[in-house]
Amino acid sequence: MAAGQILHNGRIHTLDTASSVVDAIAFGRDGKILALGRLHDMQSLIDETTEVFDLQGCFVMPGLIDFHLHALPGMIVKLYSTRLKPTDNFAAVLERIRLAALEPGEREWIVGSAFGPSALADMQQLGAQALHMLDAVSNGRPVVLEHVSGHGIFANSAALVRAGITAHTPNPPDGEIVKVAGQVTGLLHETAAWLVQDKIPALTPQQMIDVAGKAVALFNSVGMTGFCDASSTIDMLNTFRALDDQGRLTCWAGFTLALSSTCPGYDPAAAEHLLAEHRNICGEHMIAGAAKIFLDGVPSLRTAAMIDPYPSDDPDVLPDHRGAMALSPEELEEEIARFDRLGLSVKVHAIGDRAVLTVIDAVEAVRRTNGPNGPQHHIAHGQFIRPDDIARLSQLNILADLNPPLWFPSSASLTHKGIVGDQRYASTWPVRSLLDTGTDVAVGSDWLTIFADINPWLALSGLLTRRDPTGKFPGVHAPEQAISLHQALPLFTRNPALAMRLGEKTGQLAVGLSADLIVLDRDLTTISPEHIAGTKVLATFFQGRLVHPADKHVKGIFRLTTHV
Repeated sequence: MAAGQILHNGRIHTLDTASSVVDAIAFGRDGKILALGRLHDMQSLIDETTEVFDLQGCFVMPGLIDFHLHALPGMIVKLYSTRLKPTDNFAAVLERIRLAALEPGEREWIVGSAFGPSALADMQQLGAQALHMLDAVSNGRPVVLEHVSGHGIFANSAALVRAGITAHTPNPPDGEIVKVAGQVTGLLHETAAWLVQDKIPALTPQQMIDVAGKAVALFNSVGMTGFCDASSTIDMLNTFRALDDQGRLTCWAGFTLALSSTCPGYDPAAAEHLLAEHRNICGEHMIAGAAKIFLDGVPSLRTAAMIDPYPSDDPDVLPDHRGAMALSPEELEEEIARFDRLGLSVKVHAIGDRAVLTVIDAVEAVRRTNGPNGPQHHIAHGQFIRPDDIARLSQLNILADLNPPLWFPSSASLTHKGIVGDQRYASTWPVRSLLDTGTDVAVGSDWLTIFADINPWLALSGLLTRRDPTGKFPGVHAPEQAISLHQALPLFTRNPALAMRLGEKTGQLAVGLSADLIVLDRDLTTISPEHIAGTKVLATFFQGRLVHPADKHVKGIFRLTTHV
């Protein structure tokens, strides 16, 4: 079989188990890798139709896989939301909304994303007055401001009216309608936010397909040839199936099915329909092998479930407040056991150490009842984990799904530190300890939440240095937990591929696997970790097809070899 294309004269890091580095790679017209090695040894694969390109010494590696993001919600925010800066105070947020409210547009609702700790502190201090101030700049339009965590909103009166929320509305299960002196303030935490968010008019199916296409193009541009959506509805699957049928899904797409009552917008009938139909909906480049459970909240809203109480001088915070869990330990065990029996991995959102411990205990119980060889389960985030619990993850075949990339100083990490205290925060994101105990680790951006940049090179640099790769925040977070480049690269490639059940298709460069690879502007192995943050992707190939830059042929990027 003749190769369709051969790339040579590069430093091609296969990221196979032997960490092989080769000079040339050949792939066929079916998009699979035919050979790896030296160009001299590939002469039998070359005929008059084969294109041979000189990489001119460029660094090549497998395409990246973001193991935890929110593809459609993230792109909707980028395309349709009023952009807020997490560093904005409330006055700055109000000015952005005032300007947005004056702009005519097809969408009546204004959605601002995302406000951070400074604005939240102002809102909490102002109480109901903050709601009146937002109303005054809204021009009569319903406004929803999203918190950077994705676990809370600030809504104006028009939006609250649409949702039927008044001073007499009780808190929904696992949520809070924040009130001061019996008056609503506009702040809605956890499931209470869904009451308003469910009223925001949805995009049309064609608009959603266009959003998905733009999201995939963005992913390709930063070197991604795969992603795992962290909470997926049947509408999301249908959208990506339409994109796949059009030949525009230029990466592997994994989906974590929103089957649990803890998922936003849960409807029992819809969940059962999704469970029954997900395999039929998935197209050629799609896979749905996991179910999602949201167990706790986030530290910034003090809803992450902790073993020890949150320290606080705030009189509105109960002295023994430890966060909350959406399910009891028994309910969690029952849900995991059900999905485990169905052959589905379970990705559990667990941030606080009490939530993480509860997941570990539940999986241990499920391994006893269902047998030890069930599917691998995932703890999503796992920011706070007791040292004594770390080794249990590998023993129980639990993968650590680490994100957002807050393992270095940032506005969000400083906020979390201020809430839980320096000592407790010092033990967060123990990446090296997890790897040292043999735990499988995969990383993701959690785009578009706290760390809004999907750029994986910032996350990679931070894993190696535990310093802010942007240079905005000084200091280093738990430097003893820094890892090497050799340890880090599989967390973005082979490990997520295996966890998504795509290990026989992608995640490394090997004969017979998909030709999913990226060409970079620098050699990651010869530069300082700090310089990795600025990495640019020169080209992204998916199944042997150049998908980034989208407007160029490979001939416009690399030199065509005329004599071989």
